[in-house]
Amino acid sequence: MLAIIFDTDGIACAEASARLTKLLLCYGISEVLTLEEETDLADIHHRYSTQDEVVLVSALQDISSLAIRRLTLTQLAAARVHLSDIKFNGFSNVNNLNGTQLNGIKPNSTTVNGAKLDSIVRALRNNPSIAHYTLQQVDSADALRIGGSFSTAGIRKYFYKHAKGRGAIKLNDEVRFYQSLPLPLQQYYPELVSASKNEGGVSMNIEYKEYPNLRDLLLNLQIRPAEAVQLIGQVLKYEYRQAFCSYRQPTPENYLQDYHYDRVWRRIQISTELDEDFNGLVNARWLRVNGRNLPNIPAMLLRLEEDKAAGARLDPGGVSPFVHSDLHLENILCDVAGGRFWLIDPRGYPSCDIYYDLGKLAHSYNSKYDLLHEGRHEASFAFRDDTAVIDFHFTSDTLTQLYAEVNDRMTPVIHELFGGREDPADVDLRVRFNEAMHFCSDMPFHIRPGRTRTWRCPSMPSARSCSLRCWRSSTLTSIRV
Repeated sequence: MLAIIFDTDGIACAEASARLTKLLLCYGISEVLTLEEETDLADIHHRYSTQDEVVLVSALQDISSLAIRRLTLTQLAAARVHLSDIKFNGFSNVNNLNGTQLNGIKPNSTTVNGAKLDSIVRALRNNPSIAHYTLQQVDSADALRIGGSFSTAGIRKYFYKHAKGRGAIKLNDEVRFYQSLPLPLQQYYPELVSASKNEGGVSMNIEYKEYPNLRDLLLNLQIRPAEAVQLIGQVLKYEYRQAFCSYRQPTPENYLQDYHYDRVWRRIQISTELDEDFNGLVNARWLRVNGRNLPNIPAMLLRLEEDKAAGARLDPGGVSPFVHSDLHLENILCDVAGGRFWLIDPRGYPSCDIYYDLGKLAHSYNSKYDLLHEGRHEASFAFRDDTAVIDFHFTSDTLTQLYAEVNDRMTPVIHELFGGREDPADVDLRVRFNEAMHFCSDMPFHIRPGRTRTWRCPSMPSARSCSLRCWRSSTLTSIRV
């Protein structure tokens, strides 16, 4: 991704441009150029293809890290302005506009033809296809808050959520969770104000807590890893001691099958229904990820289902109806100065275990799902015989190192949580298992039917006609060989 600092008047100071350049590089920008009045746009057009993302930034604005993060967010249907053959995530200070704006339009190929850059951007104001946001809106704590899976969300007087269809089931579970919370646990969640259920779906209003979530604090570079880990430690003490241990029940029969294996099988099936090209990836016998050879997900699921000894070791040792069950960093609101937190968007399972949530947290900071979620990575894949070859890397060294430090600091915190009552090796194994199961069930929420892909889909081998049902009936023999 390229960033262009827009300074056609030539009046921005070198210090401001240097600060802006440093901030852009923190979020995975590969190159930063300063565009002045005499800059030849043709040179830029020749150097970058129509598939390259370009961030256009005014050198005169004091732009926050949150705004830069929003600009470089590729996972969302980000706002885009077109300048000749290059797509611009437009962020510009235009003379006749009131404030700085985000502009968005799908690219075409008929814009520049010698016109000045500021005139081109100014003309976008009246285009009905463009979404406009003030800098104040982009800098608000809620600019990046996204509804849960299959749900829509927004802020009214209270925080409002509504879902229908598949999402209504999950939202109804969340409402039930709030309604059943024991009094000692209610202080750790916003108050449920109202809820309704009818033919149009399920709706709820909860108390609005005007505090940032922990994912945003980290990605906006507004909190140090040591502070983040201290807050996570407080959350886990509540989750383990109060929500889990105080209401612990025996692990239900077939718990791993119901909460993990069957869930992953269902999500794989949904993925193949959402995008038929996904079948080729699912039906590959093997994966080669960044050079490491692994059995594919269905093969590993089959082995786990058959391995009773592994199942016994992975047993969580009990469940509770008040474990959050979706405890990733975005679902932790933080009052950093006051040392307080609130949990939001609980999954609302009838019961769940502490390792399920430890896996959710590790899913954020160990495997860096937060960076994947925002598209701060580059990936490619191809088929080689019966192997799907996948290569990927993260595009921001700053954020990658930030999350790596959080991960390093979290290991002793988790071991101390159990106070010597569990073997650390078993704790680590259960956390990694849950983390893996969460990743293996994420696919449907990242497939957007009908949207233009940002990756190239290779031709599917003709041998990829085997259905998911074939995996469950015929694969185990070949995996054992």
